[in-house]
Amino acid sequence: MAVKNTSYTLADILGEPITEQEALALIKQATDSDTFRSFNIMEEACRRKLLQFLMGKSGLSITYDSVFKHVMMPGGTTDRLEQFLSVILGEPVQIKQVLPQEGSQIAESGSFIIADIIVSTRDGSIMNVEIQKIGYHFPGERASCYTADMIMRQYNYLKNRNRNFTYRDMKPVYLIVFMENSPALFHTTNQYIHKKCSYFNTDIKLNLLENIIFISLDTFRSVVHNITTRQEAWLKFLTEDNPEKMVQFVNQYPEFLPYYQDIITFRKKPEELIHMFSDELREMDRNTERYMVEELNKQVEDLKTELNTTIAEKDTIIQELSQKLARYETEAGK
Repeated sequence: MAVKNTSYTLADILGEPITEQEALALIKQATDSDTFRSFNIMEEACRRKLLQFLMGKSGLSITYDSVFKHVMMPGGTTDRLEQFLSVILGEPVQIKQVLPQEGSQIAESGSFIIADIIVSTRDGSIMNVEIQKIGYHFPGERASCYTADMIMRQYNYLKNRNRNFTYRDMKPVYLIVFMENSPALFHTTNQYIHKKCSYFNTDIKLNLLENIIFISLDTFRSVVHNITTRQEAWLKFLTEDNPEKMVQFVNQYPEFLPYYQDIITFRKKPEELIHMFSDELREMDRNTERYMVEELNKQVEDLKTELNTTIAEKDTIIQELSQKLARYETEAGK
């Protein structure tokens, strides 16, 4: 249970505030000319958001890749990530090592992913945790392809390593997908954690390997307002950067204070922040354009299908009326 404490302030969470002039001077001193130019040509809203964080007046999204890894694996340790995954999965997770991203057979041109970590656990399971800025189209098909890829990589590794390999050596794989802005199909319910469940109609128990979990963070933000569980607390930590709500949250769950305080180090790294914001904006522009094109193509296909259905229905009606008219003329001529 959380321990109530009402003594923490925003300065405890984000560090002592500085003025806007001091923040701008820090940016100019700590960046090269190209980076400083990138800052100046940012959209006003993004530039203001970055400044507010450097000034200690607003939080920084935990879901940025470098921020997520810095907070979840400080100094390369995985204790926090273990806690996080254990709470999300509802069972203990012990991480053996963080795996390199190399080796995947699947490559995508452009990506909505803003954070991605693959780990192996002490029981041999493999977990891929990714955070998407915008949820992909066809999320089920994509998730199936990724888990299949994870399974085949494990199969090839084990078979090449052990001449006595059997399928019993295979361990479960997990794909855990957090979506900041989930596709429309996830908005048909107030549930925000979607776990794939596999079973057979005969109730036989087979050890299937693929496990897929989708977590719709925008749905979570819209439906959960009072935090009552550790799982909700972790998701709140992922999604909250409003200063007043951060203070309320930390006073309710002070165990998250050190996690927020680790983010203070980024206030001293304006160059890294600017690159991080610029890269995301660039990727977002590409992805938003692609997403909109896909949406428009889908709408066009839906309209074509609807139009073809309407035409087919009208043709059927015309044919039926023509048959009735022919029968009527035949009967009238007798």
